[in-house]
Amino acid sequence: MKMIVLVMLMLISVKLHAGPSLRISTVETIAALPNVSELVSNAYAELGYQVEIIPMPAKRSLYQAKNNFGIDAELARTEYVASYLPHHLMIPVPLAYINIAAFVKREDIDISQWEDLQGYQVAGVRGHLFLEVKLENHASTVFFSDAHQALTMLGRGRVDVVILPQSIGEYVVKKYWHKQIEMLSPGLDAIPVYHYLHDKHQDIADSLATVLRKLTAEPLVKN
Repeated sequence: MKMIVLVMLMLISVKLHAGPSLRISTVETIAALPNVSELVSNAYAELGYQVEIIPMPAKRSLYQAKNNFGIDAELARTEYVASYLPHHLMIPVPLAYINIAAFVKREDIDISQWEDLQGYQVAGVRGHLFLEVKLENHASTVFFSDAHQALTMLGRGRVDVVILPQSIGEYVVKKYWHKQIEMLSPGLDAIPVYHYLHDKHQDIADSLATVLRKLTAEPLVKN
């Protein structure tokens, strides 16, 4: 009996001394960018916060963050989501650069710049707002719920080109064995991503920016 009481007291003590916690949404393919989640987690840890990173489809992640459904921040997004998240503060420290690449099945397709996409049926992922902006004047674009679905449609010949962050595209191709699909090189673009913190936590925004600057003091690698 004494042992049970002791264990309960220890658990209560741990809970009382644990720092405040935050829930952070992100795209479900975050496994392709482990350095970013580790970087943000370490930054919050220095401020005394514990974080729970919750992967979900890209568009749902934005929706959950925007509508404050128990979400305190969005892990890493491009500057193009700023207008979609009006109640969030973009912490002005680039966490990483994502290379944007074209994935194809047909050997006769050569894409090296955004303008080269004209005339092709292009696919992307809903919630990748950078792509919606880049392709707003493109005549033939379709968006799918995730990268695996988009690449599956590419493999079946339903679309000509899929545009994805390089790391996510390579991760999904390898994971799901999309053998007939190749990534074109060089990539189309390199876009910085930032952390978005809900303005209900604006009191820690400056401190978070300071810590992130310290942790990213070494030159960022475009991966």
